[in-house]
Amino acid sequence: MKNNEKFEVYGNIYSIYETSDMVGSCQFLINQSPGVNSFSEISISTGKEHGAFFTPIIEWVQPVKNWLGGNV
Repeated sequence: MKNNEKFEVYGNIYSIYETSDMVGSCQFLINQSPGVNSFSEISISTGKEHGAFFTPIIEWVQPVKNWLGGNV
């Protein structure tokens, strides 16, 4: 995605990335997306690379719930 400006996102974007994962931040995607209303991003450090998101763990589930307003 980093080398293809055809990829864009829209609306309110919340990003969580794992610090041990080589993918990293989504800031590049936000920079090429004029339709973004808001952008928030956090990092988590579980040491599980992208596998941190394969199962629901508190490190990312709670921040998502908070971002959604806690009503989940």
